[in-house]
Amino acid sequence: MTDWTQATLTTWGRSRFAHSATAAPEDEAALREAVGASHTRGVIAYGGGRCYGDAALDDGGQTILTRNLNRILSFDPATGEVVCESGVDFTALLERFVPEGYCFPVSAATASVTVGGAFANDIHSKNHHAVGSFGHHVSWIDLMLASGEVVRASRKENDDIFRASLGGIGLTGTVLRVCFRLMPVAAGAADAAYRRIADVDEMIDTIEAARETHEFLFGWVDAMARGAAMGRGILELGNFAPDATNVAPPPPVKPIRFQPPSALLHPALLRWFTNRRFNSLPSGGRTARLGLGPFFFPLDAMPGFNRVYGRRGFYSIHTGFPQESQRAGIRAVMESLTAARAGSFAAVMKPMRGPGDGLLSFPMKGMAYAIDLPRRAGIEELHRDIERIVLDHGGRLYVAKDALMRAESFAQMFPALDEFREVLARLDPDQRFQSDMSRRLAIHAR
Repeated sequence: MTDWTQATLTTWGRSRFAHSATAAPEDEAALREAVGASHTRGVIAYGGGRCYGDAALDDGGQTILTRNLNRILSFDPATGEVVCESGVDFTALLERFVPEGYCFPVSAATASVTVGGAFANDIHSKNHHAVGSFGHHVSWIDLMLASGEVVRASRKENDDIFRASLGGIGLTGTVLRVCFRLMPVAAGAADAAYRRIADVDEMIDTIEAARETHEFLFGWVDAMARGAAMGRGILELGNFAPDATNVAPPPPVKPIRFQPPSALLHPALLRWFTNRRFNSLPSGGRTARLGLGPFFFPLDAMPGFNRVYGRRGFYSIHTGFPQESQRAGIRAVMESLTAARAGSFAAVMKPMRGPGDGLLSFPMKGMAYAIDLPRRAGIEELHRDIERIVLDHGGRLYVAKDALMRAESFAQMFPALDEFREVLARLDPDQRFQSDMSRRLAIHAR
């Protein structure tokens, strides 16, 4: 019998909460029972809890915690294919496979993300321009449908289910197992070079020029810079290291245990912080050889980082623009943020290679620009302005990071939505899988 426990779950940004009955099945049979027990408010899977948006929340409904579905089932060194349950996180992959000379091809910014979450959100990283998104490396999934049936879906078998589930934010069913390819690496390290960039045009131009020469490209943007310095920042250019000599020691773990008062989020103090970070890098830049953990997951050295925006939490706005409009679109977003006097510690820019294979996959050929913003009065209006800018420039918002997008904007940004709805109606006619996001975005066909 499924053991349901009432719990309050939240987004990583701590801006949305859900009071839900939760169960943590340990095997396929228990998962089937939990899916079958869901009621009219629906059920959704919840992995590592690192989703900024409300895709894994079901307020008043039921939530399946995948933390106990965490077994690595098989690995074939000849092909690099690993089969694991959906609750396996990237910490487990890093610890198990890097010592054997293999690494995951794509990761999120934290190792706490699960494989199931990586698939359901078709995550992309600072190497998207080189290797694409997570879904490009997935061979097949085993998906538990609302009926309790488990189907295998791939590009050759049940392709419609595969494409709907990839980036489908958990609505087609609960991912039980994932088979994906690891890549061989010469050493568990990466060589990184850091350069100061003067403004948004130089940031975009430098990233574009480095697409063919560097496997990893990631720009931290000083979100408080104005005028001629708008868009200035620090660009990280990286490649896998040929060996593990002279690897820098990992940074000390510095947990954030308190929530700063709102006064510390005053624009003047945020400007002091970002200016200090920008100027802390020598004008000539610097280089470092880092272990893959610190290289991929720098924020994991600061547990509780999501507390830095205070008690009210924060929103993440993650935009993507096609290459032909990326410069104008990103400039317009930055100008909108300046006009709204919005401040942030964290804004980033990353290049994208092209579209994902999922019907609702976020990436495209172009550039992603994302910013975290404290939750405060006026943020919803600012989000609507950015939605308009994104639509005007042919872009889209990343639903894994978003908690404010409107249904009409979502429908315009994702032209394959009707096809997704057709698959969804066939797989789950009673709409057993639901979330706060699916209701907010009116994803289920009416």
